[in-house]
Amino acid sequence: MPQLSEELKVQERMTVVGALQVLDAAAGASLDRITRLAAFAFDAPVAFVSIVGVDTQRFISRVGLEITGTDIRSSICSYTITSPDVMVVEDLGADPRFVENALVCGPPHLRFYAGAPLIAKNGVAIGAICVMGTAPRELDQQDRQHLKTLAAMAMGQLELRRLSGRQDPVSGLPNRHQFHIDYDGLVARATGNCLHAVMVDVLDVPRLDEAGQALGLPPLEAMIHRSGVRLRVALEDITDIYHVGVSRFAFLVDLPSPGDVEALLLELKQRITRPVMAAAVPMSPQFHAGICAFDPAADSSNDVLRKLLVGVQAAISSRRDFCWYSERRDELLRRGYRLAADAERGLRREEFYLLFQPRVDTLSGAVVSAEALIRWNHPRLGPVGPAEFIPVFERTALMPAVSGWVVDAALDQLALWQRDGVPLGMSINLTASDLSTDGMAERLLQKLAARDLRPSLLEIEITEGEWLRANTVAGDQLARLAAAGVRVAIDDFGSGYSNFGYLSRLPISTIKMDKSLVDHVADDPGARLKAKAIIELARGLGYTTVAEGVESLEQRQVLTELGCDQLQGYLFAAPLAAHELAAMAAP
Repeated sequence: MPQLSEELKVQERMTVVGALQVLDAAAGASLDRITRLAAFAFDAPVAFVSIVGVDTQRFISRVGLEITGTDIRSSICSYTITSPDVMVVEDLGADPRFVENALVCGPPHLRFYAGAPLIAKNGVAIGAICVMGTAPRELDQQDRQHLKTLAAMAMGQLELRRLSGRQDPVSGLPNRHQFHIDYDGLVARATGNCLHAVMVDVLDVPRLDEAGQALGLPPLEAMIHRSGVRLRVALEDITDIYHVGVSRFAFLVDLPSPGDVEALLLELKQRITRPVMAAAVPMSPQFHAGICAFDPAADSSNDVLRKLLVGVQAAISSRRDFCWYSERRDELLRRGYRLAADAERGLRREEFYLLFQPRVDTLSGAVVSAEALIRWNHPRLGPVGPAEFIPVFERTALMPAVSGWVVDAALDQLALWQRDGVPLGMSINLTASDLSTDGMAERLLQKLAARDLRPSLLEIEITEGEWLRANTVAGDQLARLAAAGVRVAIDDFGSGYSNFGYLSRLPISTIKMDKSLVDHVADDPGARLKAKAIIELARGLGYTTVAEGVESLEQRQVLTELGCDQLQGYLFAAPLAAHELAAMAAP
């Protein structure tokens, strides 16, 4: 019966050890400062935190010891965990229990031991914090109390990892907050100079949203949990794994070369992507990874995770298994969000301005209209083109303010032209978000009326896409504008998404062929056939056709032969200031 009782105690201890995950390298790293404090406070050459297992004891944090553990039969701490108080052995060489211990009779020839048990909140002792010396020594009551305090600190640190704020509830792995806490300790323990960080995404966001809607959260959580288990098992003897995002895991590795890191990732991919039953639903985890080399002296834990996100997103965007962190990509991302942060100030300080590119009649060459094009003269970055800042604005809440500024500035200029007798209409570009707002059509018509402008003088250009349907808010706004006389042009037609169905269901008046078609219309029979088909289709539907990006006489000749109505491009003029365009349009 006593033997059974001892087995139960061991099982209980190992259950607590597993629940606390104290054998992870990160757990030990989080205790290193406490261990160093113990060695300093007791002026001891050796200090360590020991976790007592079934057959071995592990030194998860240590000072002055080369070995990482011993056989349980050589464990002095196995006696300590049975003690309710600090255990002191003043002279190990005089104690028959330890006189033949390898650390006593061989290097480093230790003679003194003091250990305080690490007692979990449920009363189970899992190990000890210990100090040892090479000469016999006594320990007074005050020192014993200090060692107990250090043991309580160490145990508290280990148990903090279990709190909900430090452990992910889905995977049971330490979370992003714990990664930040452990980071310094992990890099301090690295033995080589080639530190790499890795982030693995097992389910990218679009598929995550789709699967969640179809299956609910339980199957997804089960799959993410299983993926975490697979990663933890695969990396068990290499490093610790952290759950840093909904479906993202991160870890640090100290491997000799980038090739070794890539080889590890290929092995992980094989393990991760095997089908898994998640709540009785068969699912296949995905695998996209970001990798970065980092300098612990220069890169914080936040820096490392940010760089990994850059790599992961690059892998997802390019449909590759993994991508290394790219400083160039990072610079572009940060520049983009700097532009987003500076946009409102730029509007207030009049850093934005409009240029105007003429559209000419194909046969006569006369200027018939102008497209308003936004530009930005950034005070620190210099001239910034719309191809760079508009996509950034569209991903934020800035686009309505910028579009509103463009509309007001363009209509003000159109009103000036009308006052000065410049016989031009104007086209402005609007986005899907601009048109998907109730009341947008009424507000635009009010602005035209306030400037005494006929609606037919204005054309709005919209880019084709899946959002462009008749039975939507955007479709309704377009119908209201067209009914009042505003013309609607489809911009960049033929460049990507081309659904001819909406051409007959929406109030379109103009089709602008994309520059990618015009570029090769003079030398590529295929491009010429596409342009011809678009022009003939538009003519049959009663639309005006405009060719964008005309840069050569040969392109102009072919487009004239095909019957294109209007042309726009650098052959006629680059975007001009308002007064320059007015002079060009003068009779």
